[in-house]
Amino acid sequence: MPRFFCDGPIRPDATFALAAEAAQHVRVLRLRPGERIVLFDGRGGETPATLITIDKREVSVRTAQHVAVEREASRAVTLFAALIANDRMDWMIQKATELGAAGIHPLITERSQRIPGAVEKRLAHWRGVVLAACEQCGRNQLPAVHAPLPLADALLRTQGAVNVLLDGDDHPETSAIAASASLNVFVGPEGGFTPRERETLLAHGASPLAIGAAVLRAETAAIAALARLAHP
Repeated sequence: MPRFFCDGPIRPDATFALAAEAAQHVRVLRLRPGERIVLFDGRGGETPATLITIDKREVSVRTAQHVAVEREASRAVTLFAALIANDRMDWMIQKATELGAAGIHPLITERSQRIPGAVEKRLAHWRGVVLAACEQCGRNQLPAVHAPLPLADALLRTQGAVNVLLDGDDHPETSAIAASASLNVFVGPEGGFTPRERETLLAHGASPLAIGAAVLRAETAAIAALARLAHP
C-alpha cells in the first residue's frame, strides 16, 4: 500500500487535502479515487486513508483511525559516518534508514570528502533521502540526520556511551557491544581513519570491531555494521 509523509499531526476520521508534495506524489503514481494509502508524520504510528478526489488543484483523503505500529530495529544504533562522495553518501543514508539507524551523524575527518556548496542545502537533501526511505520501507519514525561535525566534537557528544570503531583487523564482538541496548558506530571514509584518528577513538573507549575479512567500501561497511548490530 503506498505510503506518504505528512508534515504535521494527522487527524483521524477526517477529510482534508494533502500538502503539495504528497499530492504530486499521488499524481505521479497515477493513483485513483477510492484507492487506499497510508499516511505518517514521522512521530510514530500511521493512519490508513482513502483517496477521495484527485485533480490539478488538490488531492483529498479521508482518514481512518491512527494505528500505533512501529517497524524499528531491535537495538538503537546511531551511525557516525565520515563524508564520502555525494552519490555514495546518499546511498548509505538511504540504506541506513531502511536498516533502522536511530540517527545519522556525518563526520568531518582528515580523509573525508568536502561538501560542495551550502551545508544547509546538502542537509535538506539528506533529510529528503531519509523521508523517501521511510515511505518505502515502512518506518514511521524519521531518524534524525545531523549537520556534519568534526570527529573530536562527535566523541565529546558520545562520552559514556558504547562506541564501536569499524576496523579491518580481526576484532571479535566484545561483551559490552553484545550487552548494550544502544550503540554508536564510527565508520571512516575511503582509506579509513588516519592512525591518529584511530588512536583518538580508542582513547575515548571505542571498541574495535571487524565485519568480515574482505576490505569493504565505506558505505558497504556502514550498512554491514547496521545489519549486524541493529538486529542482534
